[in-house]
Amino acid sequence: MTKQLRIALAGNANVGKSAIFNQLTGLNQVVGNWPGKTVERAEGTLHYKGFTIHIIDLPGTYSLSAFSLEEIVTRDYIAIEKPDLIINVVDASALERNLYLTLQLLELEAPMIVALNQIDLAAKKGVKINTEKLSDALGIPVVPTVAITGSGINELLSKVIAVINGEEKINPLKVHYGSEVEERISKLQNLIEEKIPQICQVYPSRWIAIKLLERDEDVTGKLKNYKQGKKVIKEAEKLATELEEIHGEASPVVIASERYAIASKIAKEATIIETPPKISIEQKLDAITTHNILGYPILVVIILSIFTLIFIGGASLSEILDSFLRTLSTYIETLLLNYMPSGIAELINNGLIGGLIAGITIALPYVVPF
Repeated sequence: MTKQLRIALAGNANVGKSAIFNQLTGLNQVVGNWPGKTVERAEGTLHYKGFTIHIIDLPGTYSLSAFSLEEIVTRDYIAIEKPDLIINVVDASALERNLYLTLQLLELEAPMIVALNQIDLAAKKGVKINTEKLSDALGIPVVPTVAITGSGINELLSKVIAVINGEEKINPLKVHYGSEVEERISKLQNLIEEKIPQICQVYPSRWIAIKLLERDEDVTGKLKNYKQGKKVIKEAEKLATELEEIHGEASPVVIASERYAIASKIAKEATIIETPPKISIEQKLDAITTHNILGYPILVVIILSIFTLIFIGGASLSEILDSFLRTLSTYIETLLLNYMPSGIAELINNGLIGGLIAGITIALPYVVPF
């Protein structure tokens, strides 16, 4: 019997997530909207090694805060629908920025692997990612890919099955903040588990605690549906205010700054900066002249330059040749008149030689520039 799997693709916008989705699903796709939302939902299916895998392409987002519908849709799908695995698509050429979302996905405690995409683009910038170090730091598998060419897609699928079957163990990183933040997360987490254990069956209690300290309005609204919710919200307000008094800035900024610092540290440890190969003049010219936008005006300039060279240069050359050949023609005519009748001399000079002069002065100057 075929086993069913649900895999969700999550990542920043413009990291090649849709390209990976297309590589995985081909034409087996259904596009619509998320229930009750205006955000587009794309879902596709593939069959691999005895599994029917349903791929859900989550909206591109840079964080899991409640600032946009895309962010709310993404985090609610992961927490409520609980897919079998998350594939976090990360742009290798902008690792630090992408890891900010990766850390937030890890806080949702869903099984996950990383598709390190656009490694070719990173290489062009002189950036190489040590996937082993990155995997060790995050505690989850990292698979390098180039989605646009399909490179690494089979390896990605094999890794998905290995994790699902338990052949590859994962030990996801637990994101640790500074002591002041951790102390308040712990207090709030214990209170949530004591007062509202029901919500912990949907969302991880630690994640709820972090979101409350970030003053997340969507999470706060969810807690209001529970009898003890207001008590938890009140305590969260107090703890968030304490953080703000200690650090002198808003609690969401405090937590975001510490999260960025962790992402930066991991990225720097896993990144190797290499000197990009020297680009030759021919390659630079080729890149400029074949550019999607610059290529057309360059073509127009070249064509106009050729026409200018032909007509202005050709006209000047025609005048020079005409002056020289007319003088030569006069000398030849005088010479011919000394040795033959004037009628024959004029016929040769005006007919034969004159025709040659006309052909040379009219045609040749405009052919030479080519």
